[in-house]
Amino acid sequence: MATGGDGGAEDHPLAGRGNRRQPLHRHLSRDDIGNQARYLLNDFIHHRMQRDGIEDIPDDLIAPGTPRGPHIDRMKEVADTLREIGDQLDGDERLQQLIAAVPPECPEETFMKVAKEIFKDGVFNWGRVVALFYFTFKMAVKAVRNSLNRIPLIRTIMEWVVHFIRDHVAAWIIERGGWEAISEYFGTPMGQFLGIFASAALVTAYILYKHSR
Repeated sequence: MATGGDGGAEDHPLAGRGNRRQPLHRHLSRDDIGNQARYLLNDFIHHRMQRDGIEDIPDDLIAPGTPRGPHIDRMKEVADTLREIGDQLDGDERLQQLIAAVPPECPEETFMKVAKEIFKDGVFNWGRVVALFYFTFKMAVKAVRNSLNRIPLIRTIMEWVVHFIRDHVAAWIIERGGWEAISEYFGTPMGQFLGIFASAALVTAYILYKHSR
């Protein structure tokens, strides 16, 4: 993947081919990235639920004894960036309608098909990763509102995402230098448009999934 160049199409933030900054030097495994994703996803979901007035949600949605490390440098900055792009996705009415059509207790197969479609073209970028987080949050909200076993269901959905990231996205995140790179990526001049791109990726994924049924 390109990490530099002359400013051509591959350097465009929406192309998902990285940016001009060299990857950080970190020794991370795919399991490390997945465990960190679990922590970040817990923070993302809990913060959004708390902000939306959803009550009786424990601070820690992660099952006891489940790994959540190693430590992420600039944790607050990374978490704030995830939340910021999630806020942008809130305004996409079409996206909200499509997510509303997914049943609250959808099987793992359904969830994984949507997740895989987001990255089906082989392009990875932070916008698409955040779209996956956002979709997970929305499914967690459905679990809270529609399921008697809401906490176990939320934990199950979170583990689906952790496994997907570990198996399909972690290698790219490691190449970028770890989760910390998301803040540098969204710091580019085109970062404001990534929410739109992430939304489009998720919408396309869901449409393709529906047509394949």
